[in-house]
Amino acid sequence: MTAQRIETGTNAGDALGFSERLFSGWLEMYGDNRLYLHFVISKKRNEGHTQALLRQWLSEGYDIRVVMPRPIMQHILQKFQFVPSREKISDHYENDVEVWYRPGVGHSGQSSFRPAVPAGSD
Repeated sequence: MTAQRIETGTNAGDALGFSERLFSGWLEMYGDNRLYLHFVISKKRNEGHTQALLRQWLSEGYDIRVVMPRPIMQHILQKFQFVPSREKISDHYENDVEVWYRPGVGHSGQSSFRPAVPAGSD
């Protein structure tokens, strides 16, 4: 399954609340409602915009995956009960990479869904 790359400053980014006014970065959306957030910088730090964006996406039913989050993002993700895992994202990285996800969210009934394996469970 192919992904749609979405950047801030685009109509698709704005439709997701990923606006250039508040953020810089990019993500990928898969047809099964999965969002892989690869890079995000809040342009207005400490105002809660990143948390509000995650809250919005979760309330809209998105299965959010955050690729190799920095420590400050990990702290935010822990508040939302995300956990680290490792996934093969073949289009971008040669080896498995750290990906944080929220257990219990996703579309496991769809054949294209590949659940993340929690880190350390190899």
